[in-house]
Amino acid sequence: MENIITTSKSIAIISFGVGTILFALQLYNPSSDVLIGPGIVFIFIATIINIISFLALIFSLLGTKGYRIKTLKTIGVVLLNIPIAVIYFYILIESI
Repeated sequence: MENIITTSKSIAIISFGVGTILFALQLYNPSSDVLIGPGIVFIFIATIINIISFLALIFSLLGTKGYRIKTLKTIGVVLLNIPIAVIYFYILIESI
């Protein structure tokens, strides 16, 4: 159970970090289209991995009672990436 929590937190933090780096690089050079392809691939892969992580947390939440608070906090961390991604997307669209 602890492995699922730790892995899910790591996945969420790495997804946030890579997404933020791609976002910052695109803002730094908005006239370049070089990062659009890798950005779309990253979003696709990160979405799949984060959904799998989220589902694993949900199933572990339903299965065990000892780690409920930790699991719920980790689910919150994983779900926090959604509004951040939407905000990044909105800023990039507005800056074009």
